[in-house]
Amino acid sequence: MDTNVNEEESRLFTTEAPGHLQNMAGRDGLHRLMAEDGAWEAFVSKAKLPRDKAVALHKVLGDLSALSALADRDRLQKDLRSRKRFLKAFPHLKAEVEEHIRQLHALADRTEELHRGCAISSVVADSFSTFSDMLGLLGLFLAPVTTEGSLMLSATGLGLGVAATVTNVATSIVEEASRFSNEVEAGHHDSTGMDVLEAGAAVARIASKFPQAARDITKDLEALEQHMDALRLVRDNPRLEEDARILAKTGKIPDQRARRVRATLRGTPLAMSNEARIKRATRAGVSLLQDADSLVKTSKHLYEGAQSESAEALRELAQELEEKMGKLDKFYTTLLISQLVSPSPKTY
Repeated sequence: MDTNVNEEESRLFTTEAPGHLQNMAGRDGLHRLMAEDGAWEAFVSKAKLPRDKAVALHKVLGDLSALSALADRDRLQKDLRSRKRFLKAFPHLKAEVEEHIRQLHALADRTEELHRGCAISSVVADSFSTFSDMLGLLGLFLAPVTTEGSLMLSATGLGLGVAATVTNVATSIVEEASRFSNEVEAGHHDSTGMDVLEAGAAVARIASKFPQAARDITKDLEALEQHMDALRLVRDNPRLEEDARILAKTGKIPDQRARRVRATLRGTPLAMSNEARIKRATRAGVSLLQDADSLVKTSKHLYEGAQSESAEALRELAQELEEKMGKLDKFYTTLLISQLVSPSPKTY
C-alpha cells in the first residue's frame, strides 16, 4: 500500500509540476516587465507609482523571477539543496507578494477615486464655461432689443467664466498635489534630495498654470465691473438707455450722443458697432463649440466610469501577480507533498 502511495505521489510530482512550470516559463507580462529595456520605467510612469513602492515592488518581482527560475523540474529533481531553498523561500515571498498585491489594489482604488473627482470637477468647469459662452452670445444679440437684459446676461456669463477658470485651476492643483503626494509617500528616509527635486517640479507644473489663468480672471473681473457700472447708469439715466438701444439697433444717433454712449458704456455690447458685435459673436460661437465638445467628452468619460489609465495599469499588474503566485503556490504544494512522501529526490 505504501509503495502505491509513493508511486502515485511521485507521478503527481513528475506530471503535474512540469505543467505548472511550463505555464510560468512563457514570456508573460511579468517577464517582459522585468526583462525588456525600458518596460519597468514605462510601467512606473504610467501607473504613477510612489517611488518607495516602485523600488520595493521591483525587488519583490526580482525575487519572484529568481524563485521561478529556481523552480526548474530537472534541477529540483536532481538537486535536493535547490528543492529545500525553494520550499524555504516561497512562504516568505508569498506573504510579501500578497502584501504588494493588496497595496496595488488600494493605490488603484485611491487613484481612480481621485480621477473620478477631478472628472466631475472638469464637467462642472466645462458646464460653467459653456453657459458663460451661451449667455455672452445672448447678451450680444439682445443689445438692440433690451439694454438691461443684454447687460445682465453678459455680466452673468462673465461671472460663470471666472468660476470656470477658478474650477479648472483648482482641479489642476489637486491633481498635481495628489500626484506629488503619491510619488513621495513614505519615501523620506533615504531620498530627501529627490523629494526636493520632485517638489520643485510639482510646484513648477502648478505655477505654470497660474499666469494665463490670472490674466483671464483679471480680464473677466474688469469686464464684469464695467457691465455692473453700465447697468447702474442705464437704470439711473433713461435717456442714456434709449440712446444705447438705438445705437445698437440702427446706429443712427447724433455723433456727440454716440460718443457719449461709447465712452460711458465702454466694454459692453451696447458700446459696440454691429461689425464688432458680429466678430465677438463669431469668437464666442467658436468657443461655445469647443466647450460643448469638451463637456460631451468629459461627461461621456465620467458616465463610462472615469477609468484611470494609472489605476488600470496597477490592477493589471496585481492580476498578473495573483496569477503567477497561484501557479507557484500549486507547484509549491505539489513539491511539498513529494518532499513529505519521498524525501530523497530521484534522478530522471
